[in-house]
Amino acid sequence: MTTNLEIVVIGQLTLDDVVKFDQPALLDSPGGSGLYALAGLCLWDVNSVGFVTRRGNDYDLDGIFKKVGDCLDLHGVKKLNAPSIHIWNLFDRKGNRYFITQRWGSYDDVMGIFPEDIPPEYQKSPAFLVAAFPVECQADIIRSLPAESLILVDPHFQGVYPQFEEMWNELLKKISIFLPSEEELLRFFSLKAKEAISEYIPFLEDISSRGPRVVGVKLGSRGVLVYDREMDSAWHVPAYTADGIVDVTGCGDAFCGGFMASYIIDQDVYTAAMHGIISASFNLEEYGVIHNYSIEHQEVVNRFNKFSTQLNRSAQKIK
Repeated sequence: MTTNLEIVVIGQLTLDDVVKFDQPALLDSPGGSGLYALAGLCLWDVNSVGFVTRRGNDYDLDGIFKKVGDCLDLHGVKKLNAPSIHIWNLFDRKGNRYFITQRWGSYDDVMGIFPEDIPPEYQKSPAFLVAAFPVECQADIIRSLPAESLILVDPHFQGVYPQFEEMWNELLKKISIFLPSEEELLRFFSLKAKEAISEYIPFLEDISSRGPRVVGVKLGSRGVLVYDREMDSAWHVPAYTADGIVDVTGCGDAFCGGFMASYIIDQDVYTAAMHGIISASFNLEEYGVIHNYSIEHQEVVNRFNKFSTQLNRSAQKIK
């Protein structure tokens, strides 16, 4: 086991049957928040990463893990004698997505992630990325992590309604970086969508006042808005696409991975957001997550450099 892990990624695995109205179904496509977040992270130059998840007896990850190489420690991957969570990932002709859990697979009571799944040595890591999975499990994981560590949390879309506010007020005191999607932020505050991106800043400040230094909102095709409390500044970083959009599934997870890979280096929120955007840009170019693990690091660096020349840090600052 690697004892000096830079980052530990904690998230679920699923097997997805992807159905688009005008294309053949793609069956048993590996997915899940954990695998997408890990992909977004591993596109960058990271030295040692731990992965905490539960793996079903029908989930083949050996090929992926070999591509990542020696930087990935797998002592946190718990293989169970049970099927994976199987999900229908359906796209209608308007591009809307629908997630339906298939009855014959496992559910979160089996494939959820629990504090006892984290190897004791992993607790020494300085940074944890807690990907989106059901809020009850996610809350217990966050409570179990070392208070002095850097903790990035991507909340689950079903766990951000007002009835969970008291729980989040407790957890946010421990969280360093909180990165909901726009839909999740709207649910958190019972809001209607804002046309002007800057209108979200007061709500990011509100969340930050409860604990996290950094709060962002992932805006899909409009990119991301990030706020740093210590600098009392906010930046908008636009989305980036190189070869068109094929599948946006997992882009938020991949963004969080790229963000964390950069943020642990220098705590620069603007640069971290650009890294997250680039991770998401690769993810959306093909269906599923597997292709991310075959992308050459230099290609990632080249795209980042091109993207950075198109932006101006001062111009992107909106507070």
